[in-house]
Amino acid sequence: MTELERALVSLGHELEVPEAPDVVAAVRARLEPRRGRRTIRAPRSLAVAVALVLLAALLATLAIPDARSALLRALHLGGASIELVDELPEVPAEPDLELTLGQRVTLAEARRAAGFDVLRPEEQPDAVYLGDRGTVWLLYGTPERVRLLLAQTPFHSIDPELLLKKVAATGTQVEPVTVEGAEGAFLSGDPHFLVLLDAQGNPVEDSARLAGNVLLWSDGGIAYRLEGDFDRERALELAVSLR
Repeated sequence: MTELERALVSLGHELEVPEAPDVVAAVRARLEPRRGRRTIRAPRSLAVAVALVLLAALLATLAIPDARSALLRALHLGGASIELVDELPEVPAEPDLELTLGQRVTLAEARRAAGFDVLRPEEQPDAVYLGDRGTVWLLYGTPERVRLLLAQTPFHSIDPELLLKKVAATGTQVEPVTVEGAEGAFLSGDPHFLVLLDAQGNPVEDSARLAGNVLLWSDGGIAYRLEGDFDRERALELAVSLR
């Protein structure tokens, strides 16, 4: 059972939403071999398509206020949990971003320490940081004026499987996306509240801040987070350009 299916099942007794059509059964019915014909195995793309239908159905219920709040609390993507609230928590002061990201290193040092292939856009980053739980942060711009911030975290270092928590008010839109077949979400609109979590799932001191548009996804055991002043199309272009 996938994370999306578990979220739907766990919320089934809490929400009064219309019953979703049996998409999987309908697809399987089309694939059933007819008498006298050779059995055809469903392609891998079908599994991806079904997963996307489930994700779209999950996020479509966000139009219902009560359902939206409960489902967002259950939505885990790219190492992040997303929670909807009526009003964002106050951020006492803008944190020192450089301190929250970790130790400043070179890109070569980060790649040696990471234990996985650290990807980057075509442009060289202005600064690289090695954070807690094996996260590699690529910063474009300065800590005071961020143009782009890319985080990459191996899932084996996330216990529980969460790296950060996002708290969004009603002015923040959450849209399902795919990055080369991997499920993800794009957050845009009003800034949302972000706090890093330690290995026990507790907030990291002085890491809370407001974040702008963000693309979240995971692929190959790595959780990716891309933050910047971009729209969804540009965010997806940057994501698929990582090498």
